[in-house]
Amino acid sequence: MPTHLVNLEALIQREDFEASGDVADSTPTAFKAEELLKIRNYFQGLRKPDFQRETNNWKPEMIVEFVRSFLDGDLIPALILWNSKKTGKVFVIDGCHRVSALISWVNDDYGDGDISKAFYSHNIPPEQRRMHKKTQELMNSQIGSFLRLMAVNQDPELRKDDDELRRSRMLFKRSPEIQEVDGAADVAEKSFLRINGNPAPIDSLELDVIKARAKPNAIATRALIRAGTGYPYWARFTRAEEIKVLAKSDYEMMFGQILEIDPKLSDVPRAGQPYSRQSFEMLLNIVNRFNKVSPSQWKEPEGRPKKQKSNTLAPLPDDDADGNQTVAFLEKVKSVVMLAYGGPEYGCSIGFDPVVYCYGSTGKFHSAAFIASMEFAQQLEQQDKIFRFTEVRQQFEEFLVRHKSFINQLGHGKGGGTRPVESMLSLHWSVFNSLAEGVTEEPRILDRILKTPGLEKLSPDSPPSPAMVTKRKSFSKSVIAAKVVQQALETRAPCPECGARMAPPFRSNDHKNPKESGGTGSLSNHQFTHPYCNTGYKQKRAHLAKVATAASK
Repeated sequence: MPTHLVNLEALIQREDFEASGDVADSTPTAFKAEELLKIRNYFQGLRKPDFQRETNNWKPEMIVEFVRSFLDGDLIPALILWNSKKTGKVFVIDGCHRVSALISWVNDDYGDGDISKAFYSHNIPPEQRRMHKKTQELMNSQIGSFLRLMAVNQDPELRKDDDELRRSRMLFKRSPEIQEVDGAADVAEKSFLRINGNPAPIDSLELDVIKARAKPNAIATRALIRAGTGYPYWARFTRAEEIKVLAKSDYEMMFGQILEIDPKLSDVPRAGQPYSRQSFEMLLNIVNRFNKVSPSQWKEPEGRPKKQKSNTLAPLPDDDADGNQTVAFLEKVKSVVMLAYGGPEYGCSIGFDPVVYCYGSTGKFHSAAFIASMEFAQQLEQQDKIFRFTEVRQQFEEFLVRHKSFINQLGHGKGGGTRPVESMLSLHWSVFNSLAEGVTEEPRILDRILKTPGLEKLSPDSPPSPAMVTKRKSFSKSVIAAKVVQQALETRAPCPECGARMAPPFRSNDHKNPKESGGTGSLSNHQFTHPYCNTGYKQKRAHLAKVATAASK
């Protein structure tokens, strides 16, 4: 979701809706605002089905305006609820954002209150905290908190104006309009999908994931986006704990501890801002791409089904019965991320620097560049070329830094999603193959690039972005981000083995004089190197030196 939206996902407990044989209860489900306090029974029994979208699509102003409309008696759309006869729980089929907006106001929780902190195990991203504070301040200044209006109702002398007194009295008068869904649980689910089938009310990607929620790629993505916290869509699996641990490990390896560009910090996020729709799409693309899952394997076909070719991939199973496939998907993601962006504990890690590979000339993170760098690392390993890459790595990365605009051009010129990935991969291979063949002259490398299919329209002399040369007096966020990226590039220390830049999270502790040769752990014998430079590169270089020495005798 975009970073200017408020996360209310924690406020209504999510629950598996596969209630076999359950039917609707005719008991009225109307409620007053005070019933949404977290200590009340009505709130405790309120649920949203597992197929509901994430409740994170409203701006602060929308939440404040909805609460204002509720208190002022304005017309608001009816909530669609389904009351379980078996459990007595009330499921929100449509209107989850509306109910959550009321809950957020009543409990003073806009993503960083007591309910949300418990839900996310106190792992609240900085942007989510900011949106909580912004909404809280806006609500308190324009409406007043729920506790404030309760106090005014009990003592009208506390009111600051007549509007506040009127709204305080509305708390005990108004109930949201409600429509009940009759029938079994599957009728309620079909109602939800029918209501939200239009792309306008719900994001098309989100709807695809909801429909495919039992498939391992959808479960893995949902686990990854929240680092294994939040609602456990995988809870019924025998390997549920493994999924949680793997998701947390993969998330931390991909995103690290820095989650936003900040001029007070000397480094940048590894994989962009996790609190965004772009990240959700990126993680889904990563899960699918590295597990070789095509859209036709997991998305429901639109319109008439196309005739399948004989060489298409086998269809993905309808669901993951025990978590085995989800674990396998997360393990595959881990192996690829570990190779490209693993820390010093992974000796195989190349330790790519995100500021080199993933950020364009305007300081913007490009998810396609992140995916392309991981696939490049995987292909280098598969073709046994990591050693050769390390030998030319410094020249390779300096070329990418000199031509940062290529990331912008490919990222913007090829559309969204994974469409730019292939072009970025072609760029990496064109540069690497040139250097590996001994071609180091920049004009010749550029000539090779511009003759590569998909790269013909690249402009090496692309002018600076207008945002970077603006006449406005204040610095924009993009200018500040570009400066942070620029300084990170300028201050990186070079690896003593390969000469390329080292990002601090990926530096390994290395002995200048190896322990095997009597090297000590003294400061004078210490150096930082890339993990692979410290292990595989050194070992193979030593082996080749022995072979060469033996051959010369």
